[in-house]
Amino acid sequence: MHVALGAVIALLLWGQLFAVDSGNDVTDIADDGCPKPPQIAHGYVEHSVRYQCKNYYKLRTEGDGVYTLNNEKQWINKAVGDKLPECEAGGC
Repeated sequence: MHVALGAVIALLLWGQLFAVDSGNDVTDIADDGCPKPPQIAHGYVEHSVRYQCKNYYKLRTEGDGVYTLNNEKQWINKAVGDKLPECEAGGC
């Protein structure tokens, strides 16, 4: 039950963090007005984003495309630091 509740909370937060944008402009996902997620016993919340590419492009990165917000409010990938992935033509 706790795992399912955590998944629901994560999905709700995911929707709060992202705005759908079909253009190439950078979308500001920082929102100081979002409520903090509920705490869980013996756990913590990790804010993260996953980069993905549009149709016909594939993600090129040395990491996994997942970036976590650290204490200094910087998006960091565990494998590549603050280096961002790129979308290259050729994906299916």
